[in-house]
Amino acid sequence: MIARRALTAAAVILALVPPLTARAQDAPKLAAPVLVTSLGQSLDGFQVQISLKRAQVENEYDAVAPVAKLAGKKALFLALGASVKGFGSAGVSFEDELKRGQALVAAAQAAQVPVVVLHVGGAERRDDLTNQLIDAFAPKAKLLILKNDSDADGKFKAIAEAGKIPVITVDNVLNLRRPFQEMFGGG
Repeated sequence: MIARRALTAAAVILALVPPLTARAQDAPKLAAPVLVTSLGQSLDGFQVQISLKRAQVENEYDAVAPVAKLAGKKALFLALGASVKGFGSAGVSFEDELKRGQALVAAAQAAQVPVVVLHVGGAERRDDLTNQLIDAFAPKAKLLILKNDSDADGKFKAIAEAGKIPVITVDNVLNLRRPFQEMFGGG
């Protein structure tokens, strides 16, 4: 009962606070080709690359992309979402993912390749492991793209405000096509 009241109060507060959301045309302009990878081994990265294809944005998806895959890429998309089943299928640990993500971000920053962090799994993908990924990588992003129910606790909002990072929200991963077209100059 107390938890339900707390959630109701949080929902009311969020409804009263203006959203920290940029329109896609206000987001940084990006260039292709894009490297898309999943940090946490959820299927979110795969879904993001499908949306990029539908927006006719050249991209390469690799769920376990090493730094070498950044060669020739003009943007790095990190889809955050921990999946224990995905870790097992990929044969990696959470610590492996953190190290791989840190290496990718460091290489992208050194090459001046913009990093876009996406959390399109929504509230149901906000477990402790995913929150650790968010803390590690969202502050390093040039842009945050979220499913609109991904930030009930305000974590992304605080990161975005602290780093002056624009945020784009969508109601469904399938609705990324239009923002992608606008960001990559095709919309």
